Amino acid sequence: MKSFNQHGWLLRFASKVFKYFLLGLFGLLIALLFSAIVGFMPLIALLLSLLEQCFIKFAITVLCIVGVAVVLESIR
Repeated sequence: MKSFNQHGWLLRFASKVFKYFLLGLFGLLIALLFSAIVGFMPLIALLLSLLEQCFIKFAITVLCIVGVAVVLESIR
């Protein structure tokens, strides 16, 4: 008999990936805010290009993993 709090491995993996994605995004936004306060414009341009190129693709991937995990967990 399974306990109530036991979830599938894909849902646990998806939640960890989503958690670390949000932590990374939060850290990037803090760095962007700090560089804007200090006035370091080249770092702002670099962070915005990183956000535009990498994080958008990674966000789509994370949302797909979470969606698949939710569907598979609801089927199970």
